[in-house]
Amino acid sequence: MKSTRLLLVALVACAAVAAGCEKKVLVTVMNHSDLARTVRLSTPDETMTMGTVGAEGRQSMTLAVKTSDMPAQCRIAAGTGSDLSFPVTDDTPSKLWFHITKDGKLAGPYGKNDVHTESEKNVDVSEPVRRTMELR
Repeated sequence: MKSTRLLLVALVACAAVAAGCEKKVLVTVMNHSDLARTVRLSTPDETMTMGTVGAEGRQSMTLAVKTSDMPAQCRIAAGTGSDLSFPVTDDTPSKLWFHITKDGKLAGPYGKNDVHTESEKNVDVSEPVRRTMELR
């Protein structure tokens, strides 16, 4: 019985250590331009292709940074000549938003309660973009 409890405590401790080895941040990119953009995310350890964000579309990806790399300087790029650096620390929110502006530049990172203003139009970053598509 004691050995079972000891094993259980050891397993819980291992799980806690494993969970604390990285900081995860959900990165969402909203494209306000008329062109699709391929988005890449870089951490100190790797560069990943997030995917192609269509015109007026959005794409999300979870970014994982090792705690041993923090504070980490990360980079997001949306096509040629449009990139930003941003830090990931223990205090970084679990969700960040970036916007590709109408002229193709990146803006951000924005937090949950921030509002991106573009061409006199406010965009609430906390709500998903909803579209209606008509099939013919």
